[in-house]
Order: sequence, then structure tokens, then C-alpha cells
Amino acid sequence: MGKTILADESIQSYITELLNKGQWQLGLIIGHFAQQKDFAVRLICSPEPVEDEASEEDEEPKEKKIKTPQKPENMADSDERWIATHARQVNRMLPGGLDVLGIFALSPPNMMQSAQTKLRQILYLIHKSLSKGQTLANSTTERHLLQICSTTRKITCRSIDVADQKSAFKPADWKPQSGSEKWIKLKTDINVDLKINVPVKQQNQNMLKQIQQGLVPYCDSICKGIIAINGEVRDVTEVLDQSASESKRSKGRDKGQTSQLIHNIDFYTQPISKEKNEPEVYDSVCKLVIQGVTHGRAFVHSKSLVSEAKQAITTDIIRSIHARCELLCEDIEVVEEEGIKKELYDTPVRVFGKLHGSNLDFCDYKFQDEKLEEVTDRIKELLDITIDPDDLELDCEQVPCEEDWSKDKSLDTVDDSSSGDSKKSRFNMLTAVGGGIAVVAAGLSYMLFGDSQT
Repeated sequence: MGKTILADESIQSYITELLNKGQWQLGLIIGHFAQQKDFAVRLICSPEPVEDEASEEDEEPKEKKIKTPQKPENMADSDERWIATHARQVNRMLPGGLDVLGIFALSPPNMMQSAQTKLRQILYLIHKSLSKGQTLANSTTERHLLQICSTTRKITCRSIDVADQKSAFKPADWKPQSGSEKWIKLKTDINVDLKINVPVKQQNQNMLKQIQQGLVPYCDSICKGIIAINGEVRDVTEVLDQSASESKRSKGRDKGQTSQLIHNIDFYTQPISKEKNEPEVYDSVCKLVIQGVTHGRAFVHSKSLVSEAKQAITTDIIRSIHARCELLCEDIEVVEEEGIKKELYDTPVRVFGKLHGSNLDFCDYKFQDEKLEEVTDRIKELLDITIDPDDLELDCEQVPCEEDWSKDKSLDTVDDSSSGDSKKSRFNMLTAVGGGIAVVAAGLSYMLFGDSQT
């Protein structure tokens, strides 16, 4: 038997609900990758395809795209690009430590057998989709396939290495838990202050690709940084929760411990510096400035090492920054006419909600002009979670106020050490087009250059 996947007890109830519907189902497994055992915390059915909805993985012209307006009769006819797009959207809504572990399929045995090639394609395309544009490699390339027979109700699980095109499925042990896992919560607030020069050779790329490539040095510095847990720098090989060993000696105290363990994380990174002492000349077409504060949140299992905690919170920071940039660029493409850009853009702020029956969170990103009902509708569609707007956690990040925009600063006067009042606007992006437009203390400025800059 291969790797063991510990399944939250709520998953079995969800599977029973799906079986009672009497239809085949295809969706995602959400959970936590660990060194010894993986943890499955939720299954999410992929929504039915929508007319005129463009897949992020399809780079063909829109007029050549063919979208299925409804669920196909056979699982083998599923659109793998649609499932991969859903996986990418869900991945944005997961805090650090939670990932798309793989997919589940529920159907009669004959349909399941005929869909084996399709299921394999979906797993590989999900891996490609989640890796696209990201600068942080996953520590594992193993994905799981959970198969549920609607006739016998038998559950089987297999795993495959999606980094190897010739890899074969191997058995995995799907093991339901009698109770929910005790998760450790990690929190941090990160100051972001970046200056990115976009070279001429990238001038034909869209804004998102320019940003993604410019973020590589910053993400690398985060990955190589040192974390302090509650103000203490600890050895990465230590067990994160030191009280776990003590609780074995005091079972009575362990039984009375019901509150969630929360650690505050601080990051220490070296400045992104140049090796050369002399000024470096850039043949640039634009300059990007990203400033602000982003809230990071991650979850790890109770027996995690310090190294696993660092991996989880680092993944969250990088994933969150990339998600905001992706969402804003998508919004700009949809809302604005070609060639017309505003002087100022705000990225969406991060909001959180609780996964029912656990102390885990999920997140989403809300634009200023969005209503809370739009956020809850999106959560329902993508995560299959019904949540009341009043139950959303909205105060971990703030939108910028008028004072943030009125700072008398320009791109040429903002230095690398200035943070201004960026804490007021937790993480925002703005775009300035033209050589003399002033920028604010928090956001992303997009400035076009006519000549080479230093």
C-alpha cells in the first residue's frame, strides 16, 4: 500500500449526499500535504460549464473555443480544461498549508472504467494549471484520485506523480478519521515594497506576465528568509508544537485543551541587492512599484515541524500576492477598453470564512465595488460552501483612504526604504501611465518610459 490519506469525518457525509443524488460527479479533493500522511478535509464538486466562459488554459482565439453549456452524459466527455480552471480558482481561495490534493470521481463502474484516460488527463492538467506563472514549486508532485462506485458504494484511492508523463497509478490508503484533525494556525503581516523595471524585450507581454516575472526575486528572498515564531527563531527540524510531547504525560490537560493553537510569524529577509557597485542601466519600457501590507494565514497539522510551518506560510504569502495580481489584471481586461488605463487601481482585499465543522479557514478577494452577496455567491459556486455575509472576516485587510492617495510623491522620489502609510491600505495596486504622474504610498504603479532608465 502506498501513501495514507486521512479523511475528515465530514467527507463521508458529503459522499453520502452525492450518492443519494443518483448522478455521476466529478470534483476536487482539498487538503494538506504532509511528509508521512496527507490530510483530506473537503470534497468540492466542480460546477457545470457555463456558456461563453473562457478557460484560462486555452490559448486559442475565443471564436474557436467550444464550451459545453451543460453537464455531459458521460464522465469521459468532461472538459478537462474546465476542471483545471476550477482547480486554479479554488487554489486562490486556500490559505497556506491547504492545497488541491487531487480529484474524486463518483459514477457506475462501467462509466468509471471508460473515463480512466480522462481522469489521468485532468490530474496532469491541474498540475500544469497550478504551476503556471507561479514562482514557488510545490514540495510534492503526487496527486490522488478517489474513485467512488455509485453501485456498490466502494471507495478506492490511487496516486500518481504528475511531474512524470510516464508515471503509473499506484494504490493509496484512504482512511476516514473518527474525528477532525487539530490544526495549528499561523498568522503574519508582510510589508511589500518592490520596484520592478520591465525590460524592452518584455514590452509585448501583458501586464500579468510582466508582474509575474518581476516578482521572482522577491519570492525567492521570501523563500530563503528566516521566520521567527512568536518572536523566537527556532531550529527548522524541531516539532512546531512543543506542548504535544508534554500532553502525552498529562492526558487530563490535553482533554481540557479545546482552543486552537495560534502562532504569530515574523519574516526576516535580506534586501534584494545588486552585486555591482556601479549603477545598472535598464533598457526599460515601464516601471512597476508594489507597496503595501498583506495579511498571511496558514494551517499545519499538530505534529508538523518548523520547516513545514515555514513552507506553509511562505506559500500563502506568495500565492496571495500572485492571486491579487491575477484578479486585478483579469478585471482590467474585462472592464476597461483597450488602450485606456486609470491612474489608480486597488487590488481586491482578502476576506476569510470558516470551513464548517473545523477550525480551518478559506479566503476570497473582494474588490471595493463588489457587494458581499457577490462574494458569498462566488464562494457557493466555487467551494460549494453556503455562508452568510455577516460570517465573513472582513477586518484583516483595509482598503486605502483618501489620505493614502494624496501623498505628494512620484515614482522618482519613492525610495526603497519608504513605506509611507502603507499599513492603512493593506495591499493595493495602482497604475500610473505617463512620465510625470504622482503615485501614492501603497499600491502598484505602472509607468511607461520613452528612454532607457537607470
